[in-house]
Amino acid sequence: MTLGEHLEELRSRVVRALAALVVGAILCYVFIDYVMGFLTSPVYAVYRRHGLVPEVVTLSPPEAIITDLKVAMIVGFIATAPYSLSQLWGFVAAGLYPNERRWVYRFAPTSIALFFLGVFFLLLVVNPLLLDFLLSYRNDLPRYQMTWMLGVVPAIKTDAPNVPWPATQPIASFTEDPSNPPEMMPWVNLQEREIRMRIGPKTYTISHLNPADNQNQLRPMMRLSEYILFILELSAAFGISFQVPVVVAFIVTLRIASAKQIGSFRRYIWFIMCIAAAVITPTTDLASLFLLLAPMVALLELGLLAGRAIERARGEGGKT
Repeated sequence: MTLGEHLEELRSRVVRALAALVVGAILCYVFIDYVMGFLTSPVYAVYRRHGLVPEVVTLSPPEAIITDLKVAMIVGFIATAPYSLSQLWGFVAAGLYPNERRWVYRFAPTSIALFFLGVFFLLLVVNPLLLDFLLSYRNDLPRYQMTWMLGVVPAIKTDAPNVPWPATQPIASFTEDPSNPPEMMPWVNLQEREIRMRIGPKTYTISHLNPADNQNQLRPMMRLSEYILFILELSAAFGISFQVPVVVAFIVTLRIASAKQIGSFRRYIWFIMCIAAAVITPTTDLASLFLLLAPMVALLELGLLAGRAIERARGEGGKT
């Protein structure tokens, strides 16, 4: 193919990929409620597990709709990634010989599968663990009386310190909300750690239960836009990083380098992976960096195993 034909092939495939992205974004916006519910469910689960109020906040009037539009674009990109990757592989294949092109078509399904494996690995495994660690890292601070400056906090005085506990009916408690509670009668939901009451057809939360000894609290406040973009950026990063074994096996297949040669530079590759993981993760914490770097290292070794298998097959069966 001439240079002009290559550029025309590139243009047509870029247009197809962009068209698929637009269609995917529109479809994702149609089902945006389900998408947002799935993405935010780990936050609410972690909040409830640690006895925190399960809420995510918005700090400006248009934040919710702007976040929905951004989510539709990013999720549309991820959903149409198989088609976009197939267009990329197709452009690469156009400049290869027929025997090399055959290997491109063999690697394309694996590349697509690994991309989605990386995305779902982040959403289903890494994200809950990362949130549980970050949100529960510190929930309170030590309490100091500062008596040397402010004096001793006076105790509440009472005229009857030994009055017996009043013989009143204790508040009812349930693991889950009762099916038909009496109206205007409070109860404790032990699972959600809340005091609730039914008024008419709806159930309302009166108060959230917090430990009495945690008086100097640090309450995490999750902003909707920041959390959603944080998770989606990590999803794309994990999907791209899971292409490592495909790249290694493809290099070995085209005889650019052997598996032994790539393995001899393992330390340097690990160092480059560490830098790449630090760059593509949207935060600066070591937890998210390690959770991305560890799979990349494991996938590098998997790619080397696949490369050695390709070399053995080539040696036994001749040129492939």
